[in-house]
Formats: sequence, structure tokens, C-alpha cells
Amino acid sequence: MRFASTFLIATTLLLLLPFNTAGEEWSMEWQVDLGEGYITTSPVMFNEHLFVRTSGFWTAEERPQVFSFTSEGIERWNRTSITTIQHDLSPLQAVPSGQGECGNWPDLLLIGWADGVIEAVHPSNGSRVWSATSPVNGWGITGAMALDEDHVIVPTRNGMQRHCLSNGALDFSTNLSLGWRNGVLATSEGYWQGDEQGRLWMVTRNGSLGPSVDLGGSIRHAPLTVDTGLLVHVQYPLESKIMHLETSTLATTTLLTSGPSPAIPIQRGNLSIFGDSTSITSVLCEATCVIKDQVESTMNGEFSWAPSSQIYAPINTPEGGWLVIEVDTQGRFLSNSTFSTVHDGYGTAAPAFGTSSLFLGNDAGWLMAHTSSLPPADMVAGYDWTAFLGAMLIVIFSTLLAIIARSNGSEWGLRLFAIMVLSLSLLLLPDVAQQWSEKLPGVNEPTAQESWDSSWPEAWLGTQVVVFDFGDENNLTLGGFLGHESVESLTQAALEEANLSAEIEQTDLGPYLASIDGQSGGGWEYFVDGERGVVAIDSASIEATTILHWRVV
Repeated sequence: MRFASTFLIATTLLLLLPFNTAGEEWSMEWQVDLGEGYITTSPVMFNEHLFVRTSGFWTAEERPQVFSFTSEGIERWNRTSITTIQHDLSPLQAVPSGQGECGNWPDLLLIGWADGVIEAVHPSNGSRVWSATSPVNGWGITGAMALDEDHVIVPTRNGMQRHCLSNGALDFSTNLSLGWRNGVLATSEGYWQGDEQGRLWMVTRNGSLGPSVDLGGSIRHAPLTVDTGLLVHVQYPLESKIMHLETSTLATTTLLTSGPSPAIPIQRGNLSIFGDSTSITSVLCEATCVIKDQVESTMNGEFSWAPSSQIYAPINTPEGGWLVIEVDTQGRFLSNSTFSTVHDGYGTAAPAFGTSSLFLGNDAGWLMAHTSSLPPADMVAGYDWTAFLGAMLIVIFSTLLAIIARSNGSEWGLRLFAIMVLSLSLLLLPDVAQQWSEKLPGVNEPTAQESWDSSWPEAWLGTQVVVFDFGDENNLTLGGFLGHESVESLTQAALEEANLSAEIEQTDLGPYLASIDGQSGGGWEYFVDGERGVVAIDSASIEATTILHWRVV
């Protein structure tokens, strides 16, 4: 009887732990028609919100826009450029807050417009932080920008510019030659960028010209860097070539001659994926670069990696859809299938992925969200097994002790079991609480949008704000904080700035804020962007743009 009850107690402890479980396939969650425009660059997920840009058609008076949505499909803001022209194809660039030699900056969303304007806006509301201009010759910015510590490198119509992330100050502007969708690559030596004449340029960190090489054709993507040099997919009138450049000698090697209209390649480690109007190709670079595999497809846009070993590629045909390829670390294509939607058609934009969401956009201007309860591979790989292993130890040792106690007819085995369960439970309690907190729904009180007060200084937009609510409409609000990653760190900074004293008690679950400025009530509770905190303040992570409410109970 003791054995059965002991085993039951231990197994119950094990079963109480929350686990990620496999779930459903992708299913349509919501869809939005963005109107007279087409989506040709990937949506961007940043701070649990979605950002997407459209390009207007070459007719009437449509103007390109940038939209922000919640993950549930609710529009937060949109920004229209009334001065820009067609071909707004520069990918959006999200930048976490940070600091460097040229200053501090909040979270930013960088937008390159075809009228040559570079804008940095607050992701929370779309308001402008800074802007700069670049040359226009028919059009302005169409390629992908590159981040380099506290700077952004912008591929302009006729060269490149480097700007400080904190205020947009111009470091240098270097003239090269005309480009189109020619993104820039930042390396430790400098910056590489191609042009419409097939010349690959290198610009040093002070903005002066470095070496260059003529590859012919047109280079319409940012080069890829590998251990052996650079990879470039060069476009010619009737074909394309995947080429390798040895940067120290400028020696070039053609790895593959393929179809026309190259896609924008993607890279993970030493594996690179290329596409064009005839096929998708994998290239593995170790001691040398070799072609590993191919699959037929019409792919002229962007690739994206799923949070697993799959590649998603838009199929640029009237039938459309997205090709999903399972690829191993050696570049072998293990399987491929077509992911279809209710709005299939021409497409060049890569999907974006959320925690359990897939966001798709196509040339018809449809933005679609699909969801799945199946956790991403990186979440499974990163799962904290501490609590599980501890529970397994309880099951194993308690079972052995129960058997000994039963066979010897003594009480010491059962007593040891009780002591062991108590000790391990105390050790595991914080881990169990943390994992349970991630499964529990937050209590909205209030929503983050409702928490913003229009009377607060505009300078606080895009920063971290703290509200101490002492009751009876007696609030103290402080803002402008940057770079804090936990509730504890941000709270301490706000207390110091306000010159308030606080009593923080250490418990088995972590630090607990008991009183502020002598006021304790029944304790203090916190809300992060409207959601009640359910873990200790040292374990509660926060975003770069956060409104933290403390309220006396």
C-alpha cells in the first residue's frame, strides 16, 4: 500500500509539469486586403507586432504604405509617403534599442523610400524619430540596408551612405554607379555592394573606395559572405551565374550557370540557397564551395527560414503558393511541397514567422496569417528540462525508498522519502512556477494602448515608462528609460530617479516588492503593457518599449 501511494504522489508531481505538445497544421487565422498595392518584401515581426510595406501600382494615384498590425490582425498604425514614387522595394529593417559612440537610440523601424528618403520611426506608433535624404535618379532606395553596430548602411541609387542610428547623422556618402535592389553587405573590412553593370564594389569604413571587380550582368542583392570569400548571383539577359569571389585576390569562379531573373539568396551558416526562374539551388561552402542540390521552381523573390529546417520560397507564377523545402545541414533537399492559400497568385515576398504564426503577403496585396499549436523547433530545443529531470529523480528515488521500506518493514525509508520530496520540491518550485507562468493567460488591466497617456512627453515614445500607482488617483510617472531587460532592473532605475525607498523581500519564488516609500498595503503588483505579472520581478523580461505599472494592493 505504501509503495502504491508513494508512486502515485511522485507521478502526480511529474504530471503537474507543463509541457509543449505537438499540435495542428497551419490554419488560416485572419486576412487583410491592403488595397491597391502589392507586397514584395517580407513582413517583419518585432516585439510581437507585425510590420509590412506595400508598393503602389504604376497607375492612378496610389501611394506606397507601411502598416503595423497586432499578431491578431488589428491595425495599429499606417504611414503613407505622399512624395515617394514607384518601386518601393527596400525591405523594412527593425532595430532593437541600443547605444554606441554616436549616441543612444530606442527601438526603431527603418524605412527606405524610392524618393530617396530614409526614415527611422517608432515601431509603437509610427511617429518619426529622424529622417535623411539620398540621391534620386529615376528612383532612390530599392535595396536592403545593413546594420553595423551603431550605424546603418544604406544602398542609395548611385552608391551608399552611412548614418548614425541615434539621430541619422551622415558619416559619409560614396558615389559608385547606378543600382537596383542592390543590397549592401557589412563585413569587418568594409562594405560590399553591386550595381546594374555587374561591378562589385568595396567601400572602406571611412567611406573611401576599396577594390572592385567586374562580373558583368547585374547584381541585384547583397553579396553573401562565406569563409572562402563572397557569393554573388549575377543576372544576364537570358541566364544567371552563381559566382564565388576570393576577396584577397579578386579571383572569380562560376559555380553554376542557371536560369534568368535571380532571387535574393539566403544563408544559414555555411549553407546558402539561391533561386531563379528555373530552379532553387543549395551551395555548401567549407574548404571550397560546391553545388549540393536543386529543385525546379520559378522563384524570383525572397527566401525565409522557418523556425525548423525548412525553407519557404514564394512561387512567382499565376498559380502561386509557396514552396516548402526540407533541407539538411549538408544542403540536401529531403522533400518539398507546396503551401497554398485562398489568395494564391504571383508572389515574391518571403513569409515571416511568429511564435506559432505564419504571415504571408503576395502581389495582390493580401496579408494572411496562419497559426499552429505545434511549437517551433527552436522552442523545443530550448525547453528548460530542469523541472522535468527533478521530477524524474523524485519518481525514481521515491520508488526505490518505498520498496526498501516495504521489504525491511521499517519507517526510515519513508522518512527519507518525505525529506527528499520536500527538499527537491523547494529547489524546483521556481522552475515550475516559471514554466506555468508562460502557459497562463495574462489579465488585461488595461491594454497597452489604453495605458499611454496623451499628456506624457512625446520624448517618451519608444522608451520604457514606469507608473507607480499609490491609489486615490495618486500616481507618479517616469519615462525615457532605455535598455532595461527585466522588471527588476527598470523598477530600480525608476525608484532611484524618483528618490523613492523600497522594501524588497527575498522569497523562494524570487524577490518581491513589499513596499514603496513606506506604503505597503497588501503588497505591490505589477503590469507589463497591461498584462498582470505572474513571475518574480527578476525573472520577468520586458521589451525595449514598455509601460510598467506598479499598483498597491
